[in-house]
Parts: sequence; structure tokens; C-alpha cells
Amino acid sequence: MRILICSEQAPVPPANGVRLVVGALIRELARRHQVRLLCFGAPNRDGNRIDGPPARIVENSETRRWNVASRLGRAILTGRPMHVDELQKAMRAPLEEELQSHQPDVVHVMAEGLAGLGRHLADRAAVLVPQDAAHRLREAQAFEHKGLRRRLLLGEAERVKRFEADAYRHFNRIVVVTEEDRDALQALEPNLIVDVIPNGVDAEFFTPSGSTQRRRTVVFHGVMNFAPNVRAAEYLATRVWPDVLRLRQDAELAIVGRAPVRKVRSLAAIRGVEVTGEVQDVRPWLRGGGVYACPMLSGTGIKNKLLEAMACGMACVATPLALRGMRAVPGRDLMVADGADALATQIATVLDDDALAARLGQAAREYVRVEHDWAAVARSYEDVYAAAIRDACPTSRANTGREPH
Repeated sequence: MRILICSEQAPVPPANGVRLVVGALIRELARRHQVRLLCFGAPNRDGNRIDGPPARIVENSETRRWNVASRLGRAILTGRPMHVDELQKAMRAPLEEELQSHQPDVVHVMAEGLAGLGRHLADRAAVLVPQDAAHRLREAQAFEHKGLRRRLLLGEAERVKRFEADAYRHFNRIVVVTEEDRDALQALEPNLIVDVIPNGVDAEFFTPSGSTQRRRTVVFHGVMNFAPNVRAAEYLATRVWPDVLRLRQDAELAIVGRAPVRKVRSLAAIRGVEVTGEVQDVRPWLRGGGVYACPMLSGTGIKNKLLEAMACGMACVATPLALRGMRAVPGRDLMVADGADALATQIATVLDDDALAARLGQAAREYVRVEHDWAAVARSYEDVYAAAIRDACPTSRANTGREPH
């Protein structure tokens, strides 16, 4: 199968959800198929060297022509979300060149910002992978703020809703990572065909330390200027942590991740709390901690941070929202608690019980190895590609490399 992956971001550091998925997928798919990557980035920057199949990096000069205020003004006037028109304009010509020169069997468009390209993929097998229902994330971000900023974000959420309903229908298939996101998109446009494929995790990269010594450290990690992570970190440190300390006075809390906003940095003033900022490698924190806390209260999609901690064999305590997109069994693979008191009790219990922590850590790693293996995820995408090819050309089986089923 000839696969063209068109991505809003290049799979280069620092990692985020889109880059993680693109990088893992191109490595797996290239084992069996002819894969090309077309993405935005800085072509001459050393950090943008991409290992794996052939890649074309497009420098997006359009984004530099507009500041935030002008983008917002244009979005309000046009009724279209910020960024989508400039992203589509910058990628359209390179995409046409790739289509003509390589004639892919299927085009995989990554992230909702490029969904406007669907209009230019008529009569081609095209799959859009927004990962989540973007309007739900915008709504979650809006309710982290008040006043004018909330109203502006809610306005953007409404524009995104209209854009999803209109632009997504030009694709044969849509892929998201949770059933909640699938249901939200189909509520906007019932004719959308939406498949759910959870993200994988690199269990070979995120491995346990092998040491039997446990620190009494609770860990939470992520990009710390992302609104759902900011809310979770603040909730953990101000609402949950005081109760943990009353139960375990020697416990420590590490909030790990780049770009912490002032609200997150201020949490370091709380007794027992460390805010690290950016770290070169998150694995030592995951391998050395006693408990991983994932107290998500908002946001969409699957929590890659939780998959990484589980792959490292950490005993995890999470809120119900953090489990979306996963089939982990509470009490077996991790502990689940709702509310600050219950989270604190569960965290302290796991800190106190080495046998329980070891059992949860082993079960967590086994769960992600079975359920979130990138090779299996890539196979699921192959099935979606085959279905898109059939939809685009029902009488042709194309050279999919797999028998459709």
C-alpha cells in the first residue's frame, strides 16, 4: 500500500500527542508499506531530522503573517476557526505535488487543523485523524477561565463545531481515540464514519528500572501550560496533597514537565511539592517514583502520560476521566478514585503497601503491552485504510497489502 501521511506537526522533540502518534505510526507502517510523510516544520533545523521513511518538511510562512489578535478578528469575521485557513493554504500546493508524483493509495491527514484539505482529496481514499473532538477540548479550556477570555474560547469552540461538521464529511473515515469523542462528532454530523483506535505506547522505551527500592514520591507529568494539565496539577497539589501528607508525612510530590505556567510554578511553595520544569528524560522520574497520580478533571482523548507511567511499571491512581480510551480494569491494572479525599486515601494506601504497588505495577505494564502495542495499533489503521479505499473505489481492492475484512 502507498500511504501519504500529511501532518500538522513533524515527529521531532519535544513530544506531544500528534508527534508521538505520527512518529510511531510511520515506523510501524514502513515495515510493510511505502510510506511518505508531508509535514510542517523548519527544514533547516537539525532537530527536524526525521528517521524512517522519506519525509518532506514544509516551512509554514503563513503563520508569521498574522498575530493572535488579527487571527482572532479574522476568525470572528469569517466564522471559521483560527489557523485552519492559513494551514490549508500553506499545505495545499505541497500536497498536490505529492499526490501527483507518488499517487498514494490512501492519504492520512493528521490533526483537525488540516481538515480543510479534504475538499482537495475528492475521489481519493482519505482518512482524517483528529484524535479527539476538538470542540470538546476548546470547551474544556474555556471553563478554565472567566470573563472575556472564557467567552472568546467558547466562541472558538462554536466555530470549531461548525468546521468539524462541514470539513470532516469530505473524508471517507475519521479516527479518534475514545468512544466519547466518536459520539460527540457523530452528534454534530450523523453521517460521519468514525472509528476508535486508542493510542499505543512504546513499552520497549518506557521500561521499569528493575530495582526493588521504592521512593515515597508521587509523580504527575505533562506539558504544564496545557489547561487540563494545569488544572490537574493544581487540584493534586492544593486539594489532594494536604490529605496525603496527613497520612504520610514523608511523602513527596513531583510535578514534572516543560513550560510550567505561573500557577503551576507557585505550587512549589507547598510543603513536599517539587515543580521540575522541563527535564531531558522523564523516564527516571517514572521509574523512581512510588505512585503515579493522574487526577484529570477535564480534557479529551486518551492520556498518553498514564500509558507511559503504566509501561514503566508504576502503580497508578487515576480519576475516572483519565481512563477514557482505555480498557484497564480498576483494582487490577490501577486504582481509580473520584474526589480529593478518595484520591488521597488511595495514594497513601499504595505508598504504604509495597506488595500492592508491585502487583499494580506488574499488571499495569502487562495491560499496556497487550492493549496498547504500536504494532497492533498500526494494524488497526491498516484496516481503516483498506475500508477507505473500498469506499473511494468500491470495485477496486487496490494494492492494500492486506485482504479487506
